[in-house]
Amino acid sequence: MTSLLELSPVPVLLSRVRAELSATFAPGSVTRVSRAPGRLDVMGGIADYTGSLVCEMPLDRAAAVALATRDDRQVSVMSFNLHDDHKPFTLQMSLDDLAKATIAQLREGFAQPGRKWAGYLIGCLAILHEANLVNLNDSSIRGFNLALFSDVPSGAGVSSSAAIEVATMMNLVEHFGLRDQLDAMKMGAMCQQVENRVVGAPCGIMDQIASSAGEAGSFMQLRCQPYDLLEPLFLPEGIKVVGINSNVKHSVGGGAYGKTRCAAFMGHAIILQAIRDLGKKAGRELIGDPMNGYLANLEPQDYKQLFRGKLPERILGRDFETMYGKTFDTATTVDRDTTYNVQAATDHHVMEARRVREFVRYIREAITQAIGSPDRKLTLDKAGHLMYASHVSYTNNAMLGAIECDTIVDLVRANEFAGLYGAKITGGGSGGTVAVLMNDTPEADQAIQAIMQTYEQREGKSPELIAGSSPGAWRVGTVLTTV
Repeated sequence: MTSLLELSPVPVLLSRVRAELSATFAPGSVTRVSRAPGRLDVMGGIADYTGSLVCEMPLDRAAAVALATRDDRQVSVMSFNLHDDHKPFTLQMSLDDLAKATIAQLREGFAQPGRKWAGYLIGCLAILHEANLVNLNDSSIRGFNLALFSDVPSGAGVSSSAAIEVATMMNLVEHFGLRDQLDAMKMGAMCQQVENRVVGAPCGIMDQIASSAGEAGSFMQLRCQPYDLLEPLFLPEGIKVVGINSNVKHSVGGGAYGKTRCAAFMGHAIILQAIRDLGKKAGRELIGDPMNGYLANLEPQDYKQLFRGKLPERILGRDFETMYGKTFDTATTVDRDTTYNVQAATDHHVMEARRVREFVRYIREAITQAIGSPDRKLTLDKAGHLMYASHVSYTNNAMLGAIECDTIVDLVRANEFAGLYGAKITGGGSGGTVAVLMNDTPEADQAIQAIMQTYEQREGKSPELIAGSSPGAWRVGTVLTTV
């Protein structure tokens, strides 16, 4: 396998450390280097937080972090990306202050202008301290400098933030000798805690697990209950997935994502109450949740026949709390003055879980079919049309669509004759990247290039092709090198 030191973007990071940080990273000093990839969400997307199976491809785009120890108890973090964007790019904090601060205090501090980015890095250290894996009150622990460089496009829906968290956490895990106490899944879950609790973005867990545990050239299959990693699913021979970045910025921390997530958990609460009411009518007192805490476990047929009609199309937050109390979501809270589209959000999550299961079935079926056969093409068409259905649901039910991404998906549909099977908006939606399932042929590649040219002409935005895959951070670990 390719050496970690050769994996993008590590060479760029190290060359810039040598050229620009000679005072911070003293020449000849030992530096630990880590990297973690972004991911392409092919199916599942936001249904991770309601327990769905998801299919994610780790990308060859990655974040890389270099760590060098200091003689004092200061932690200094810097970002070459922000430096290049002419934005505040350094932040320093003492281990003593970090040890005393609560997670809530850190969250408030990193929410200040120009500081949020540092929460992704320093938040990893805070979560390790909270988990009693690192005792920052121990005066023998020295500080360190962290330098970051990432070639995962920000705001493109391909997990730039998760890549930063996982690269940082991987570096800290090996710096403090914690690898024997953790695994890829636990590390990914801690990185999700950084995003949810320190940074304040209500993401699910799929991004961090894909960046941590993904295997190059395959779909990471994760059943998010809370994180059950299945065996990798490799694509049929001659098939690949690529991403087309619309260059419309999206944000998981944005209001639309959180509103849809909250509405889905409202739907869960209302359905659970309806199940309990049915139990009482039958003379049985329900204890617990028959869905085991996840909407993904509700059969679509039962949902349609028994529960969908009990969900309000829209409900004001204060009215929901009066009738049902609070949701059990730990990443969102009901805003009393906001109106939530409960039925539509629940529709998306229940049906998306089934779409992902069927998508996986068709991909597996295509693996067994002869290349070029009509049966194989039909099977891949079915998988692709599930992607189209997911995309439509993102817009109509989850309400996380974007006109520009619709344009890309429509152009893919118009070029199916060239070996393109399906496309959908990815991740948190509201812009970002469109995933495309396609043949790995020159004809299909040419069609993608034509789609990107047409998109730029119509929308006035320059798209970006995202292709290639690489292993997750846990698989490659870290290396010690000199700068």
